[in-house]
Amino acid sequence: MPWFHPLRPLSFLALGLAATAALAQPATPAPAPAAPIVAVRLQPGEHLRLDGTLDHPAWQRAPVFKDFVQKFPEPGPKPPHETQVRVLFDDAALYIGVEALDEQPERIRAPLVRHDQVNRTQDFVFANIDAIGARQAAQFFRVNAAGSMADGMYTAADDAEDFAPDFDFDAVARRHARGYTVVMRIPFGSLRFDGEGQPAWRIMVGRRVPREQFYLHTSVLVPVDAPSFIATMQPLDGVQLPAHQQFLTLRPSVTFRQTRARTGDGPSARDRNVDASLDLKWRPLPELVIDGTLNPDFSQVALDVPQLSGNTRFALFVDEKRPFFFESSDLLRSPTDAIYTRSFTEPKAGLRATWRGRSIAGTAFGIDDRGGGLVLLPSAFATGEALQPASQALVMRGLRSGDGLQFGGLAVGRRYADERGANNVVGPDLSWQVDEAWRVRGQWLRSMTTALPDEDGRLRRGSERTGDRVLLKATRLTDTTETALTLDDIDPGFRHDSGFVVQNDVRKLEFFFGKPWRQWAGLNEFWLNVHVDDSRTKRSGERIGRSVYPGFWLVGPHNLEADLHYHGWSQLRVRPGGALHDERYWKGMVVITPAPWIPFLELSGRAGRIVDVEADRLRKGGDASLVVTMRPHARLELEPRGSYAWSSENGRRMYRETTAQLLAVWHFDAKQTLRAIVQHTTIDRRAEAGLDGWRYADTQGSLTYAWRQSSGSVLYVGAARSREGVHGPARSNEVFVKLQVDVDELRRRF
Repeated sequence: MPWFHPLRPLSFLALGLAATAALAQPATPAPAPAAPIVAVRLQPGEHLRLDGTLDHPAWQRAPVFKDFVQKFPEPGPKPPHETQVRVLFDDAALYIGVEALDEQPERIRAPLVRHDQVNRTQDFVFANIDAIGARQAAQFFRVNAAGSMADGMYTAADDAEDFAPDFDFDAVARRHARGYTVVMRIPFGSLRFDGEGQPAWRIMVGRRVPREQFYLHTSVLVPVDAPSFIATMQPLDGVQLPAHQQFLTLRPSVTFRQTRARTGDGPSARDRNVDASLDLKWRPLPELVIDGTLNPDFSQVALDVPQLSGNTRFALFVDEKRPFFFESSDLLRSPTDAIYTRSFTEPKAGLRATWRGRSIAGTAFGIDDRGGGLVLLPSAFATGEALQPASQALVMRGLRSGDGLQFGGLAVGRRYADERGANNVVGPDLSWQVDEAWRVRGQWLRSMTTALPDEDGRLRRGSERTGDRVLLKATRLTDTTETALTLDDIDPGFRHDSGFVVQNDVRKLEFFFGKPWRQWAGLNEFWLNVHVDDSRTKRSGERIGRSVYPGFWLVGPHNLEADLHYHGWSQLRVRPGGALHDERYWKGMVVITPAPWIPFLELSGRAGRIVDVEADRLRKGGDASLVVTMRPHARLELEPRGSYAWSSENGRRMYRETTAQLLAVWHFDAKQTLRAIVQHTTIDRRAEAGLDGWRYADTQGSLTYAWRQSSGSVLYVGAARSREGVHGPARSNEVFVKLQVDVDELRRRF
């Protein structure tokens, strides 16, 4: 096959787009344009002090916006709780004052929570701001009634929010006899806008009110069939950008770490080191942001949530938590998980440039990575792995938007040290809002790989292997139905070491249809759904799996959300030439708020006749997971979670896996916490014909004091302990201190 062979992927795209356009039907007319929120400039000499009140005379000059509508539980009606918004600005920042009135202020749920843990079980207000005005992405800022904060990016293309990015902003909340007030200060340096002509900013202000019903009020109507939550954001008028929009942020940090490790009865090894690092962010132009990092300390100050892994064939996805990758994180999202930043294990340094204009946006970054992790090696039936050498990588992603059509492109080059070869991936993508109901998303990627695994699980340079991946998804969403059809076609030679690709040599087809009933039988929503999926290998046409599973999904009072599906027509093959097993099982989930002091409880699982993957046998089995958030005291947060998986035959347990974690957080105030985490994992496999028995155990714990003055000035002091293995386990102890400061913030204070 020649290097460039566009006919196959482009034919997929053309056929999908033509079919979608032909099937498109008239949808509910778009709502009338929403009234703008108007911002007023502070007068010369006026300074706002964030005290959680709107007493300053400037607030009295600002127009009051209070035409909120209900989004949930039923879109459209006038909310039962009044909300008022005022917006001010000066040469440095935007100020948003929200008055959240309540006839029963004693029922306001205002716990102190960790940063980015402000959610629908609490009373909070939020502001979504799109300073580009295209309504393709928005920065969101949340503050609950106790003053705890959260922020992140909302992306319209997949209608999803990402809490990973952190922006510099300040906020104060104050309770009073009529409800509570929140005042936010959002520096212009934290917002991403262009400098072309007058600003065309968009905004949405909202409020969550958790009572028996969990209300959501918004400053603009969001219809049930809106293409995304931010599709109808209203104008923010009156903002005048400062004459000087450049800024430079320097954030040095220092980490002291002392460890002691021991394996079995061997001697203890001690290590002590001090690492210094530097992060910078520079905006030379309104549209351009430069990020740099030198010797970054990417150690995790929080453990990743444990996941069941003993009866899976494919690698598990782990969320990103490292600040360097957060700038305009929506630009890294694409129809496939084409950029997986956790694949960069331990960078020495990184440099990044991001451009955001009204019609063109893009980001590019280079990483010099020490390696030490694993390279995912996809196949049709399982994900393999190879040891990850040091590497250098360049990632580029660009988008052009306009009139409901968004074109994108991706190019990733990764070269491994010691002449071990490379992995390069390129290709276009698109997102097309065909009309009010139909949306099409597609991506074509081509990989070229010379870093190939040898028999020892190490990468070596070899003859180049190429492969394509084509993904097409068409969705039709109206107020009465939802329909989706997805094709994912991945060649045997496709590999993406900087993305999350766990399977290749596969062609997958998926179909979904859902029919809702709203405000029915005491429920807010009730959906009857049917899913159909089928996957086969591309080379041989051998079926990997097929499933038809009908079920329901519902939402109701007390934060109730539940679903139940019957996988009664499911088949699964776990190895080439192996048996095609007929699975029969139930799978479900329920989320509820049982009481104000138990704001969140989630129980999920499945049970029935399920394939034991390692044994390649159909057995009785299942899995179950439980997550509970408890607030026995306003300052104490407890979150126990656990998962259990099993399979049995003739009454004997053949496989058993447990994971458990207890998180406890004491909040001294909105900026200081003491956090304890203990987690334990065990896997037991009974020996049987053709399969050896084995056991694995891992226990980890940490205690960390955190002081978060802002996103740029943070102090951590903590200790951690771990034990891994059963016979002759490996043990380690660690104490650490990490201090990061924002130079500008330090200069302003002193």
